Amino acid sequence: MEMVKLALNYALMIEMACKYGYGDLEFLQLLANREVQKLQEIGEGIPDWETLIDYYHDHREKIEEAIQTGYQITFLTKGALKSLLKIKFSLVENQHFLDAGDYLDEVDLSNEALEELRGMLAENWTIVDNAKSNVSIELTYNQKRS
Repeated sequence: MEMVKLALNYALMIEMACKYGYGDLEFLQLLANREVQKLQEIGEGIPDWETLIDYYHDHREKIEEAIQTGYQITFLTKGALKSLLKIKFSLVENQHFLDAGDYLDEVDLSNEALEELRGMLAENWTIVDNAKSNVSIELTYNQKRS
């Protein structure tokens, strides 16, 4: 079964709620009850929670599935990828990974976390296993097929 495709801002908000200890059902209840104030307390610069709440009310099944079973992000910039690594996996640049220009190098993730990231990562990035224990996450250049 194909994973739910989700825009980056919604993915980051879901991960922020998880980071702050909200379980799936509790988070869904906050969205259903339009608890903007409570969610803004955990925002840390995340886009306006009202956008996710409105999206949830328009696409309830999609958001519920994304929260409960996972999702794939539709597109990621390098900065957004760094934000995802920080929020979801508590990785810090220059401590847990290096910015090497077009890619992130020496990304320090457990095998379990790596598989989770692999499943959610936008198609414009590729995880490359190195000979070392860590991996690189490289920008994927898809060429149009004729």
